[in-house]
Amino acid sequence: MKLSSFAIATFLALLETSSPASGFCPMPARSGVRSTGTSLYGYLDDLSRDLSGPDPNPVPEDESREATRMKDEDIDRAGPGSWDSYVEFNEFDGGDGQMGVAGDGNSKLEKFDMSEMAKSKTMSAKNAWGTNTGYADTLRDRGMDTQRAQQLENWHNQQEVLNQRKTQRFMTEQYDQVATDDDNWRNLASFGVERTQDFDLDQTFGSVTVADKIEGTIELNGRMNGPYATYEFGLKNPFMGFADFRAAFTPETPKEFTVEPSEGALRQKEETNFIVKFKAQNPGVVEGYLVIETEDFKKTWKVVGATS
Repeated sequence: MKLSSFAIATFLALLETSSPASGFCPMPARSGVRSTGTSLYGYLDDLSRDLSGPDPNPVPEDESREATRMKDEDIDRAGPGSWDSYVEFNEFDGGDGQMGVAGDGNSKLEKFDMSEMAKSKTMSAKNAWGTNTGYADTLRDRGMDTQRAQQLENWHNQQEVLNQRKTQRFMTEQYDQVATDDDNWRNLASFGVERTQDFDLDQTFGSVTVADKIEGTIELNGRMNGPYATYEFGLKNPFMGFADFRAAFTPETPKEFTVEPSEGALRQKEETNFIVKFKAQNPGVVEGYLVIETEDFKKTWKVVGATS
């Protein structure tokens, strides 16, 4: 199918006049619809209107060009040759607002009524460290100086406030004290971790030695002088009730390894959490053994620490 030259010319003309961005332009307003706006004016607009407006009392003779034009004989090097009509204005206060209105003839700072301020200082001195107890009035009636009498009253009031604070602090500390360990909620909350018997673990268990069976290997990797590398695991008492334990490393184990808790009581129904820490201090790999034992059993883990 062939297109006529007129159709091709019309298509090219439409293509030139159209723009891809026209699809994103807002639609033109419909005919017959007018958009109105509201103008808001403030105080500065009123001042500008007054300054820019016509003079309400004009004097045409004083505002004419002939009246404001400097005479040729008064011109000196394209400037005023006479300063007779110059008005010196030296009352500007720098804008700090402490000299009244510029032009009122007052170039000094404003004065304030200091009587109320003096009265306020007197009242605050009477109420220092408490209320007015009348002690200073009694001393003044006995002939003591007013200032000295007020100082003594303030000192007594200060001591009274100090004693009240000490009493409150003492009551707060005593409120948290308990008579026996059975009433101490902190010990109750940690029951099962604290030891149940009082005896020397090292004397009872002897030196830390490796058991016949190794439960597993704990490998830790840390940065040189960086934060601790940690490993956590839980352990129950395989026998009935509670059993005091000791968690320690064999003597040849490097000091880079630590364990928490190092002693306490194992429970049968709930695990006790142990945290093994390794702080790398030297390059290379170090090894040792962790031993957790009670009077009834002994468990051993091999610990390996590497520096990255």
